[in-house]
Amino acid sequence: MNVSQLNFDDYQDKCLNDISSLQDEFMKLYDIECYEEWFYDQDIGVFNFKSDDGRKLYFKYVETGSFSTNTNTWNWSWNNDSIPNNVKVPLKKVKAFGEENKFGQLTQGLIDGDEYTGWAMTAITATLLNAIGVYRIPQEHLFIYFIFTNELSEETYNSLKEKVVLCDSHGSGRLAFVCQHLNKNEYSGFHEAFESDPLIEPEDDYQAWCTECENIRLQEGEWNDVSMEFAKIKVICNQCYFEIKKRNQGV
Repeated sequence: MNVSQLNFDDYQDKCLNDISSLQDEFMKLYDIECYEEWFYDQDIGVFNFKSDDGRKLYFKYVETGSFSTNTNTWNWSWNNDSIPNNVKVPLKKVKAFGEENKFGQLTQGLIDGDEYTGWAMTAITATLLNAIGVYRIPQEHLFIYFIFTNELSEETYNSLKEKVVLCDSHGSGRLAFVCQHLNKNEYSGFHEAFESDPLIEPEDDYQAWCTECENIRLQEGEWNDVSMEFAKIKVICNQCYFEIKKRNQGV
């Protein structure tokens, strides 16, 4: 066994020990096994538990990956095109960690393994993304693994539901607002209301506009009827938003 592999095994074991303690605290606090129903909403990345007596729990989640009992392989979510980007984008941090430390298990999309592998990869993800708990569900020949990053109130959950938009390119996603001039094909400058990061869920909606709109806004001294008429704000999804941002920052 080479040094890199030995280091990975040590790190994996540490993460498994840490998540075992974390999960004990999570179960004591939330006792999710007493809830009769569960479902997860990929549009907004929220896991919902419901009990027959009306109690509800909501958790923001990241879908780590799945283990197939047919092929005995672990498949990272970032390697699965059927999973929406919004519930797997944070895994970029895990993959980057793997690349930095030459841990092939974190950089190869599909690897041989077993159910233990699923828990190990999920434990590493939980450690790197500061999870509050982990969860696994069966689905035909698959076990699907999740980490929970934070609890949400029902009010926040309902608010997130209202922020979902359907996109022809990406399916469902979080809504974002851009001026009529911004697109994925042309450079037109990129100004936004706050510095955005696809790995960080913002409290406010994504908002961006081009340099021409910024010049008009500065001339008017604010967003008013004139500057808004020039901008003609349109709604797009968050994935389109970051594709546009990347296009404008790549020039």
